[in-house]
Amino acid sequence: MAERQRRSTWQVHESTARALCQLTFLLLGILPLALCLYWSAQQFLPTYQRQQAKQWEQWLTAHLGVSVTVAAYESRAPERFALHEIRLNHPETAAVIGRVRLAEIERREGKWAIRLTQPELEGSELPTAWRIAHDWFLCRPRPAAQAARVGMSELTIHTARGQKHTLRDLTMSLLPTPQATLLNIQFQPAGPLTATPAKKPMQLIVKRHHSADGLKTEMQLRTEAHDIPIGLLTGLAPWVERLGAEAKFSGTLDVDLRSDAWRVILAGGQFSKVDLAALTANADARLSGTGQVQFEQLVVSQRGIELAYGRGEVRDGSMAAGLFHSLGKYLGVTARETNQVSAYGFEQLEFAVHIRQPSLHLWAQMSDAQGLLAARQQWEQAVPLEHLVVALANCTPTAATATQLGELASLPSTWLSKQALVWLPLGDPQWQAAQAQLRLSSLPTMQGNE
Repeated sequence: MAERQRRSTWQVHESTARALCQLTFLLLGILPLALCLYWSAQQFLPTYQRQQAKQWEQWLTAHLGVSVTVAAYESRAPERFALHEIRLNHPETAAVIGRVRLAEIERREGKWAIRLTQPELEGSELPTAWRIAHDWFLCRPRPAAQAARVGMSELTIHTARGQKHTLRDLTMSLLPTPQATLLNIQFQPAGPLTATPAKKPMQLIVKRHHSADGLKTEMQLRTEAHDIPIGLLTGLAPWVERLGAEAKFSGTLDVDLRSDAWRVILAGGQFSKVDLAALTANADARLSGTGQVQFEQLVVSQRGIELAYGRGEVRDGSMAAGLFHSLGKYLGVTARETNQVSAYGFEQLEFAVHIRQPSLHLWAQMSDAQGLLAARQQWEQAVPLEHLVVALANCTPTAATATQLGELASLPSTWLSKQALVWLPLGDPQWQAAQAQLRLSSLPTMQGNE
């Protein structure tokens, strides 16, 4: 009896039960379905798509530091969408920095995955792009920022001369933390697609430290088994254009940027296919030929070359007579007696150098069709670095001639000697004063990036 009474307590009228079932069906079935249909329908409305495109334009402009325009927004899933025809412009000059035909974006596991189709960059705007990316993006700590991964099959860089450089299989990983922001870029240089196994990709690592007592940016470029065209770096460091259109670099390059200083360290690096005629185009005494230089160690900072140890070779070139005789007079290069000419042609020029303040160790030999043309074999016998500047300053007939090394402060009159004065670690105080003035107009672009 008690069980029957308990069961009858929970019984409801048939009409009430029907109403409850209808309400449950409405709340759990019809209403979610209607919301899904409404959400799906509005994704295709032109008004909604324009609104989303505008919002992403504003968000990207605020976070990237450039003016961004998006032609269209396309929703594909709750956590997937695409942006069409993206253009990046300089915020002041409106110059085009880059463009992307399609960006497919997905958020999964709290991270952003982005795939770019047909991205392009303007090489002439690379210095601007780097400064904006560094000063506006990397130097801003974002505690709440999420990690992101960007991939693209090809990236095309257009140069000012109408040439194109292509990077393949490029991926970028961004890992922001309160202490530092890490950017890891991997890519393959352009080349013929073959069935051979792909080499290990090149890698560029950029790390920005945000701590107040150690504000700095560290960069490392590893080319692995590849040769990277120097033309890719022309926009970031215009002076490398002097190395020639065919010049390449391989090795490991470390850069340390601070607010008041910078340092570049090259270990086991090599510059190949260097055009000496382009390098000395502004010099009073020309040097031509195709060469390569391999550095076991090279350290350069805002103070100049701190350390250089390497060797190189130049083939099928020529050296102006003034430079040829000046090297013999001031650096002890012994030359074979020959007829006086305006330029001495050679088949091969080999050399090794070790620069460390205040001396220079030099070994060199130059050969032509008749044999050894000039040589310096005294590797262990160091030469004061000032002698090198004297040699370069007196390589033209119109250059001033010094009778004593104490008169060096008035020597830098040629382009070659001025460059040597700026970058060589000379120890004489009177040279350091002139060195500081000349360096103001000769510092590489990297100093302005900090």
